[in-house]
Parts: sequence; C-alpha cells; structure tokens
Amino acid sequence: MTGNVINQQNHKMGSGFPLGALPVRNGVMFTTSIPFRKTLELFIYNDRRDVIDRIDMRSYETSCGVYSCIVETAWEDGYGYCYEADGVKVFDPYIMNTNDTRDFPSGSGPVISAVYKNDFDWEDDRLPHHPYNDIISYQLHVRGFTAHSSSKVRNKGRFSGIVEKIPYLKDLGINQIVLMPSYEFDEVIRQSKPVSMDTIDYKTDPNRPNTSRVNFWGFANGCYFMPKAAFSAGDPVNEFKNMVKMLHKAGIEVIMRFYFPDAVNPSMIPHILGFWAREYHVDGFFLMGVNIPMDMIAADIYLRDMKIYGVFFDKESITRRKYVCNRNMAYVNPDFMNTCRKFLKSDENMLSDFLYRQRLNPADVHVINYISDYNAFTLNDLVSYDYKHNEDNNEDNNDGENFNYSWNCGVEGPTRKKSIMLLRTRQIRNALVFLLLAQGTPMLNAGDEFLNTQNGNNNPYCQDNETGWVVWKDNVQSRTVFEFTKMLIKLRMSHPVLHPEREFRLMDYAACGFPDLSYHGDMAWNARFDNHLRHVGIMICGKYARLSHTREDDSFYIAYNMHWEDHTFALPKLEKGYSWEVLFYTCDDHSAGIIRSSLSKGADSVTVPDRTVVVLTSVRDTGDNIKETKEKRRV
Repeated sequence: MTGNVINQQNHKMGSGFPLGALPVRNGVMFTTSIPFRKTLELFIYNDRRDVIDRIDMRSYETSCGVYSCIVETAWEDGYGYCYEADGVKVFDPYIMNTNDTRDFPSGSGPVISAVYKNDFDWEDDRLPHHPYNDIISYQLHVRGFTAHSSSKVRNKGRFSGIVEKIPYLKDLGINQIVLMPSYEFDEVIRQSKPVSMDTIDYKTDPNRPNTSRVNFWGFANGCYFMPKAAFSAGDPVNEFKNMVKMLHKAGIEVIMRFYFPDAVNPSMIPHILGFWAREYHVDGFFLMGVNIPMDMIAADIYLRDMKIYGVFFDKESITRRKYVCNRNMAYVNPDFMNTCRKFLKSDENMLSDFLYRQRLNPADVHVINYISDYNAFTLNDLVSYDYKHNEDNNEDNNDGENFNYSWNCGVEGPTRKKSIMLLRTRQIRNALVFLLLAQGTPMLNAGDEFLNTQNGNNNPYCQDNETGWVVWKDNVQSRTVFEFTKMLIKLRMSHPVLHPEREFRLMDYAACGFPDLSYHGDMAWNARFDNHLRHVGIMICGKYARLSHTREDDSFYIAYNMHWEDHTFALPKLEKGYSWEVLFYTCDDHSAGIIRSSLSKGADSVTVPDRTVVVLTSVRDTGDNIKETKEKRRV
C-alpha cells in the first residue's frame, strides 16, 4: 500500500499507555504528551517521505496533555511519523526508533520517527548480576572509545565497535562498562540567550564569537526511550541490543549514565529506567541531574535488582524504609578521587583521610571509587600538568574544574626528560594501586590503562576529535602501564581478602591473633597519623577470607610512601612458618608485573624509596625462600 493514503476512518482512541509508537493488534498506537499547544497533529509518511495521513491528535486526548490514537493499518518498513505543534514540526519526545541514518554531529536529532518493534532475538540472555565487591568497572564514551583510527575496529564510534573490543576488555579483566549518555540527544549546543544584566559574564571576552559547539558528552535534555542513532550503523535499536547481548555473553555488565535536568518530570524517571531494563536488558543506571526521585527508584519492584549509581542521595531515608527492596544502590562521588590525588602529590595532612577512603566499604550502600573521570584530568594528564589547558573549548579557559590536585613532576606537559618520564610512570602506578587495592568498587576511565591524554583539557565536552577520543597508544611505556594495570586487576580478583564483601572492622574478631586490617609505620603495630606524615603500612590478614574450603587466603602488607624521602617500615611478625615476600614495588622501572623477591631471613623491616608503594605477601617457608639472598636488594 506504499504511496496510498490511509483510510482516516480507521482511527480510534488509544489507551494512553505506554508513550511512543508501538504496534498493536491491527495497527499502531501513537501516544504522546506535548501539552500547552493550541494545535497538535500527527503526520504519517511512506518510505518516499510523502504524507499519507494527517491526524488531529487533540481529538484523542486520554488525560490532561496525553494524546493517544490507534491507526488501524498494516505498517510497512520505511514508514515514519512526526508531530506538528502550533504549526512547527517536531519529532516525538518519546521516540523509540528512527529510520534516519546520520553522522555525528548532525546538528539536530531525528525528525522522522519509526515504530518500535520488539522482535529482537535475545536468545538465552541473562544479566550477570556481579556482586559489587567482584566488579571491575570501566567508564567509556561510545563514540570516543573507538572513533580514532588507532582503535583498529571496523565500526568506529558505534555500538558495534564496542562489541569488537570485547576481547580487549576481557583480557584487561573488565566485567562492567559504564556508558556515558548513549540515548538520543541534541548534538549541538545552541547559542546562548542574549546578554543581559542577569546573564553577563565578566570573565569572557565580549568580542569572542558566540558560535554553536558540539555537544559531545550528551549531558542535556534527551529523548530517553531510544539509543543514540548516530552511534549506530543504521538500526540503533537492534545494534544496541546486540551489544548488550554480546557483552553479557562475555560476562560484562552494562550501566547507562542518564542526565535529567529540571525540565524532566521526576515521575517519568522510574518509567524511563524500567523501559531500558525491560527492553534493552541493561544492568543498571548512573543517575545525574536534579530532583531525581531516588526513594521511588529504590522502591520500584521492577528496578529492585538493578544497580543504581548516584552522586548524592539521602541514604538514611532510603535504607530505613522496610518496604524498599533495592540493596544495589551505590555512591559515586569525587571524595575518593580528590583525597587520593592530594595524597599522591604529597599534600600535608592527608594520611587519615586517605586510609578512610581506602577501607570505606559500608554494608548498607556501596561506593564506587575512581581516580580520573570524564570531566577531570586523565591519569596521564594528572601527572603531566599543573593547570588545565581548555583553550580549544573557546571559553577563554574559564570552563572546567580549577582544582585538579595534580602535579606535573617538574615540567608542564609533554617532555623527553627521562627522569621526569620515569617519575610520572611511577606516580601512575601509585595511583592505580590506590584505586585497585582499595576496598570499594573500582572504576577505571577508558584509556588510563595505556596513558591516554587530553593534552591538559579537563573538560573536553565539545571536543569531537583526538582530544575527546581515546587514542590507543602502543609503545613501550603504554604497554608497561597496561600490563601493570592488568596485573593489579588479576591480583585483586584472585584474592578475596583484597575485595571483601563488607568493610573491615579493624578487630581480631576471628580470635586468630591478627585483626582483619591493621596499620603500621616505622614501628610495627604503632602507626602514627601526624599531619606532616606521608607514609604508612597496612596489613590485611588473610585469615578473614578463604581461597578454598581448605585454604585460607594470603596476608598482604602494603607500604605507602608518598614522601620525597625514603622510609623504613617495621614489618609485623607473621605466625611461625611464614615470612614476607615482595610482590612488586612501583619504583621498578623495568617491570610491569609481579616480581617475587624474598627478604633476607629474619628480616623485620623493609625500606621503601620515595614516592613508592611496595606490596608484600605472606608465604610458607621452604628450603628456597629461607636462604639469605646473596645480594641485598633495596626495596
């Protein structure tokens, strides 16, 4: 029937739910809410974009501002629709699909919408449901992750490009990805309102052209029921679903970031999340914005097994309500990042705060730890720049966070000076130890594991180029950091005592002679936390976890020395038949993996160089490791 006008008598009142365009028996139901308009019409197009039907939606109002009409017809592939409100054509704010294929950025969202068909074959897809303490999370931007030619994928910047990178993610040890906004959003930041006394900006050059910029990140009001069309090769619905299915087959969870500004009705948010949970099988949501009804989300029976991440929410008001079933809520806030960054660059009076963040792992709500983020310095830039360099954003370097708690190790930006390059690599290793051996859930930022840089830009929200993309480095230094990251992840996941389910109690509640976690310093069992100190030792007792039914876990001693001088740590004495062995130290400039080095027989201390972390583990004494080493190695 392509090209024929639909019989307008085949229209009848719809149910008003759900919103969007969905197939129903004998036709399609169109439901939308575009209130406060004098006129609202539905236009239906054939595959040649000829108008084949025009419907006055105000005749089909089911409730205040909600219009629902069933068009009884055989809907053919290539058909589309849009609305006209007060004489202006607009796409459906509840769009679920589109036939339009566009490159990023296109300058506008899709105008012609398509009907959503739930005909994807999920096969036997199951959500992995990883416990928080077993998760290694990895945050990425769908386009930026594979847009650069160095990604070596066929489908650059697409959902299917992530599928091509699954072997890489598995090799690194990732079992959860966090996607930056990947629902439909406007890709262009429009010109601001005319300057008035209320909006004038005294910091910005008044002669600077007020040009539109690319909305690369997507933190804006969006069409929350549809995957980003420009992130697909033409079928955003099925390409996104296939990505989720393939990630699940690899044991990798999918968490979606959502940003909800003031304009979004809070009562719609649980409905939006439930839609993605049902239709797209995502594993959880990272919620950002204002007026987010976290208590409603926590109590929603359809979201009770979804992971819910939030920057700030009233934990007490949620957890004390007995009807709330969701125990998968987690804090994601910058406290861990800022504390670790300050300690890394040897700020004063940070020791106690650092130790608190390292062990924080409460039972009633989870914590997500990160040390670099999309709107902050990358890990490489953290040790390469003292100041932000956002000039390319055309905001006179006034945008972005001014307090980055970074240290360039002596030179601002790139350098070929070997001593500085080695120090930067050491600091990066230190930061990775902070993150991956802390007790909360670690979240890596894509590219940090191989020294991705944004050239000092800590706010590349409008940089759809090499600055905002991940550039896949492959050189000696990047491979060394990658292998070190991979080793740390494997170490963490191989030892339950390094990723416990609950927070350590700093007590010997197992009556084994050792507390689960204890602090040490120049003297064993007698740590000091004076404001001028920058070094401490942490012992994690393996008796509080088991590798198997018959074997306890190993014990670990982590010596943190962020001072610019060497320090000697007194080692706590282990039970008879066991001794300490060095696993690795971050000042080793020639190794990326574990280096097992036994201390001299009877050694009761270890000397740690400046700005270095040393990790030791307990080993059973044997004929080999009780012999004194012929050469005393300085660690």
